[in-house]
Formats: sequence, C-alpha cells, structure tokens
Amino acid sequence: CGKTSLVEAMAYLAGQTTRMGTVADGSTISDFDKEEIKRQFSIHTSVVPIEWDNVKINILDTPGFFDFVGEVEEAVSAADAAIIVVSGKAGIQTGTKRAWEICEKYKLPRMIFVTDMDIDNASFKDVVLKLQELYGKKIAPFHLPIRENEKFVVNVIQQRAKRWNESGGVDKFDVPEYSKENLGICREALVEAVAETSEEFMDRYFGGEEFSDDEIRAALRANVFEGSIVPVLMGSNILARGMYTLMADIVKYLPSPEKRSCTGINTKTNEVYNADYDFAKSKSAYVFKSIVDPYIGKYSLIKVNSGVLKTDDVLYNYHRDCDEKIGKLYVMRGSKVEEVKELHAGDIGALAKLTKTLTTDSLSTRNMPV
Repeated sequence: CGKTSLVEAMAYLAGQTTRMGTVADGSTISDFDKEEIKRQFSIHTSVVPIEWDNVKINILDTPGFFDFVGEVEEAVSAADAAIIVVSGKAGIQTGTKRAWEICEKYKLPRMIFVTDMDIDNASFKDVVLKLQELYGKKIAPFHLPIRENEKFVVNVIQQRAKRWNESGGVDKFDVPEYSKENLGICREALVEAVAETSEEFMDRYFGGEEFSDDEIRAALRANVFEGSIVPVLMGSNILARGMYTLMADIVKYLPSPEKRSCTGINTKTNEVYNADYDFAKSKSAYVFKSIVDPYIGKYSLIKVNSGVLKTDDVLYNYHRDCDEKIGKLYVMRGSKVEEVKELHAGDIGALAKLTKTLTTDSLSTRNMPV
C-alpha cells in the first residue's frame, strides 16, 4: 500500500530524479519490469540507493503481495532495518502483520510509516491505537496530525508544530491550543516508552521529572536499534510530504551496518568468523539475490560483509569450490546499473556474469574461506 511511491518520493526529494514517477504511469524507478508496469504492483525486489545528509541509504523495495514473499525474504536477509508502510485510509492489513512477523524472525529494527494522510478519511490515530493493541507499549508515535487543510503535523519529541512548504520541507511554529490535549496523550506514550528503557529513567519518571529532548533521542536511538521501541511516522507519498522527516529519522535512529553483527564460519578452522561489516577484515560477501533480465543482463546482488571489494578481485566460493573473477563492480538503481571502483563492508552492490555462484552463496578469499 505505497512502498514504491514512498521510495519514488524519497528519491525525488533527495535530488536523484528530476520528477516523481507514478505507479499508474509505469514511470517509477523500482517497478521497471514489463509485468510490474502492466499490473501496477511490485513483483521483484529492487535496490534504490539514496544519499541524504552525507549518508548513503540503500532502500530495498519489496513486493507487498504474499505470492512474492520469497522476494521479501531475500531482501530482509541483506537489510539492517525495515520500514513497514501502512495506509492511513485502509489501516492495518494482513500484510502489515506478516511484515512484522518477518522483522521479528530476523530481529530487525523497524519503523512504521503511515501514508495516504492527504486523504480525507485517513486516520493516524486509529492506526496508532490498533498498533498499540497488537504490539503494546513499544509503539511510539513521533507525530500528531492536525486537521486543518491537511497541512499541519506536530513533532511529539520537540512539541512543535510544522507546516509543509512547497519544497517538501517544513516550517516550524507553536502548537495550536486545540491540539495540546492530543499532544499530551502522544507525548505521555513516548515518554513512558523511554522510561521503560532503564531503571534510572523509571525512577525519574515516577519522581515527576521531565526528560530533555536529547535524553529522549538518545534513549530512542538505543532502543530502536534493539527493536524495543518502534517509531510511527506519517506523510503523503503523492504530495512528497513527510519524507524529509522520515529520511532524517532513518539516519538518526536506524542502525548503520557497523552497529549490526554479522557472523559466518571460517571453514579452515571451523570457528565463528565475526565479519561484523568491518572493512579492515578479510573480504567476504553474501549473494542475496540473482537477476536475469533480457534488458539489463545477469547480475548477482551482494551485501559486503567484511573488507573492501575492488575491481578485478578474485573471490572464492566455498559452496561451489571455485574461484570467481569479479571484473567490474556495480551498484543498481532500479533498472540502471552504475559502475563503481570499490564496495565497502556494509554496502550493497552487484557483480556481473559470475559463472557458478547462486543465490545464498558466500564469496570470500582462499586464505580465509567463509
């Protein structure tokens, strides 16, 4: 219910495209397959890298239909975090619960983005209440919509109201009186979620002390990483509203690969190999998806688990007992393939024309076969 349009709006605001494509026109970056354009929904997972605030965010746009759940599993095996998209109009659906279960299975930190907030009968409050009913106190609303021309939103942490401007950014102003009661309810839910995170905070909370914005943010960051707090944000994909905040919060609260652990087995010693997305360690990568497309060719999509891959590297595939000469390295942007000189640990890239390597294989070196 809006993942592809959300990615499109993010890419547009980050300056990656000059105009926003739409699913209806078949002009989005991530739905480029003929069948996807014809049927107007995603069938394959596609990668869209976006640069925001000097941070590279690799977005994996997955299909929503249960028939293509294998594509989701592939994407999740390479992801460090997830954004679950919920329609403010349609509310919680079976797919929402399924996405949550997959995140639980892979212990993925997550955010929930409520879209369609430009539609009259969309209800952010209903979605938040239903989420709290399903998943308890870990649901933390970051925003509060104000019903006035569908143009206002309140940041619950800063307790400031924001008005969207023409560029998709926001102008700040004071919270109107009629919204203060609702803000109090959301703020209480957020502060309670923060208080639950440590005994010191709990004592201060019951002692009636206020937490500073910085303390709230630090507690949120640590607990969103662990998955014990799940932020809920909102906006409109079609109007590209709420994406600035979403991308800023991805950078602030979701873990970069270096904060995630990643382990394999050193097949020489049979000991655990802590790759941990450390670029100083021996090279290793995981093939999470293979693409064979008549227009763009054959590519193996990889997540680099350790080290730095460079052009013309020779990597060893333990599963097939063969060497693979890499040749050139690429990053995918939807259907476009861009050549790069190197790929660092934690990044997602693509290798072309590997002879024997299949999806779920690991690539490493003969000295340190993983």
